[in-house]
Amino acid sequence: MNGIDIVIPWVDGGDPAWRAAFDAARRSDPLGPGRGPGVPVVATGGDQNASEIRYRDWGTLQFLFRGVERFAPWVRRIHLVTWGHLPAWLDVSDPRLRVVRHEEFIPPEYLPTFASRPIELNVHRIEGLADRFILFNDDMFLLRPVPQERFFRRGLPCDMARLSLIAPSTISHTVLNMTEITARRHSRTEVMRRNPGKWFSPRYGLAGLLKTLDLSVWSGWAGLADTHMPQPYLRETFETMWLEEREMLDATCRARFRSPFGVNHWLMRYEQLATGRFSPVGFADSRLDELSEERIATIENCIRARRYAMICLGDSPLVRDFDSVRARLQAALDDILPEKSSFES
Repeated sequence: MNGIDIVIPWVDGGDPAWRAAFDAARRSDPLGPGRGPGVPVVATGGDQNASEIRYRDWGTLQFLFRGVERFAPWVRRIHLVTWGHLPAWLDVSDPRLRVVRHEEFIPPEYLPTFASRPIELNVHRIEGLADRFILFNDDMFLLRPVPQERFFRRGLPCDMARLSLIAPSTISHTVLNMTEITARRHSRTEVMRRNPGKWFSPRYGLAGLLKTLDLSVWSGWAGLADTHMPQPYLRETFETMWLEEREMLDATCRARFRSPFGVNHWLMRYEQLATGRFSPVGFADSRLDELSEERIATIENCIRARRYAMICLGDSPLVRDFDSVRARLQAALDDILPEKSSFES
């Protein structure tokens, strides 16, 4: 299918109907939040993976739409994935928009779900989705023009193949699972031998090249550098992995709530990197940051100065005054994207 689509999963954690369904599922989940059949059970130190910050709405989704329309006009269609609610400002009549409810593409055995992974791991099932698409999170924004070639070049997704150690974090078990699957499927030395120019591209910068060179003396996979940015994919990668790695994908999707275990959509990214089905790209035009009182001034400056083409702003339990930080973030985004998009009523 021609063209490039964008997929944006979104949830309004303040919707009373969604909240009632969420609370009912938490009470009835026989395995506890964040687990599913076949997913390892390890103490997590509390129900942090179903916490409020995973679902609260920063009121910034319209700026994602404005940025796409203004800075990426080559996008064919936006698929907004939702539990059922919609932003009050959204104009669903725009022909470039498709609202997709969970039950329209997620297999019924995985519903209801209140986790991002069953949604993201099944996006290839969305009817009418282009063969090439970019998976956004609703905390990712375009701040200046980006050409189509930033995401796809010669029909292949643009990405960075860099080796990296797996650092301890709330997601490290997931990354380890995906690295283990990738190691079983592909010899790291053979992967790099087949595509040396893609693993040692000057686009990655000197520091990235030196880290990959240092870790390449290992016989196996040390890990892969993860970017936390809008991720381009080939639809067929998802189809292949569901055929060949269904057991783990199925187990992950049966978890109703966010889990530190199982796998996430990066498994498909790792497969694209290991098979050489990507074009090298650097990430000097991107920034990952975390919202907090201490960081908001720096974030405001980055947005208003448009220092980066893309920025991802993760939520954080460090935010003490949510309303204040949200208002400052909205004001900064509105300064560079003040005009409504055609997706707004």
